[in-house]
Amino acid sequence: MGATVEIVLILGGIALFLGIGLGIADKFLKEKEDPRIPVVMSMLPNFNCGSCGNPGCHAMAESLLQEDSKLTQCKPGNEEMRLMIKEYLETTPGPDGSVIKVKM
Repeated sequence: MGATVEIVLILGGIALFLGIGLGIADKFLKEKEDPRIPVVMSMLPNFNCGSCGNPGCHAMAESLLQEDSKLTQCKPGNEEMRLMIKEYLETTPGPDGSVIKVKM
């Protein structure tokens, strides 16, 4: 009976130590997302169809901000959506102060 209690206490201590370590790592290693991504995502159709070649609308928004995709790749989107996203990205600077030249 004593060995079982000892094992449970040891495993509980290890779990506590690892939990605290993960909590600290989360605070210091968190990757900050560009604040323009959620705005661009809200302008996209949010079908997550993948027809643009990206695995979803979030990835498409990231790809647009990295200048890797064209707006015309979004098949469900219309011209009004494309112009709205283009205007937003070309007039709203990112955290580093740069604006995006969007490819149509």
